[in-house]
Amino acid sequence: MHIRPSIRMDALPYGLPVRARFEMARAAGYEGVEIDVADGPATDLRAAADRAGLPIHSVQCAANYRFPLSSPDPAVRDAGIAATLEALEAARIVGADTILLVPGVVDRDTSYGDLYTRSQAVIRRELLPVAERLGIGIAIENVWNGFLLSPFDCARYIEGFASPFVRLYLDVGNIIFGRPEGWIDITGPWIARLHLKDLVHWPRHRYRLARIGEGDIDWALVRAALDRAGYSGWAVLAEAELAQPQPARFAFGAARAVASKFGANPVSRLVEARLSRRLLADAMRRFRHHVMPGEPDAAQGQRL
Repeated sequence: MHIRPSIRMDALPYGLPVRARFEMARAAGYEGVEIDVADGPATDLRAAADRAGLPIHSVQCAANYRFPLSSPDPAVRDAGIAATLEALEAARIVGADTILLVPGVVDRDTSYGDLYTRSQAVIRRELLPVAERLGIGIAIENVWNGFLLSPFDCARYIEGFASPFVRLYLDVGNIIFGRPEGWIDITGPWIARLHLKDLVHWPRHRYRLARIGEGDIDWALVRAALDRAGYSGWAVLAEAELAQPQPARFAFGAARAVASKFGANPVSRLVEARLSRRLLADAMRRFRHHVMPGEPDAAQGQRL
């Protein structure tokens, strides 16, 4: 089992040029990066990634939340289809072999069953032929959208496409029912990518994101389950900037807010870059300590 650590662009400093952001991630030990369609022109991202020597392996599209493929409104569905096709095209340009897809949202207008049937029909009719032609996989993520609430649901939903180009993007930190190791044992054959973060379970069904090793996930059991599943591939340390302790998270957000309101300047760039380096280094130490403890790391002896 070899898991390749990756990071989202959201954890990298907005105030720096794209190439410098990628180089910062590579210097911290990350082997790849995941982008969103909104992160910039795909051709520019590809050029910067190539120069930095850091591959872009997957593309997500946040617009899938605003324009769910499961919507009863044809105009909303069409917007979601267009956004997903844009993600597929961006993946082709940057050299990624996977896009992350949230297929819909259960809400007052869309039942669980509606989401299931509508999204499958749209993906099968509008998206899968394009994905197969481009050779790019569609990886369905388990998120807090009221859908795919068990590993059996995930397996059944993905099996329904009968295509190797539809698989699972398993987020171990999004599992609030059951335990991640149990999900991996059941969905292992369909896992294309991993999102890694920790989760703290509070009373009364409340939850909080946490840094790896600071939540309720038993990472030794997760490692064993991934080994049983024979998983090797990319794992994105997702939402690392949101899982920081409150003071660090506040400082990180404040630096970005100031730059966004008043424009980037040398001070804001310096502050954000330093905070990002600390964030990247901490997340990588936790990855090597809890997820891949066999990986060499001079900082393993530090208290995590």
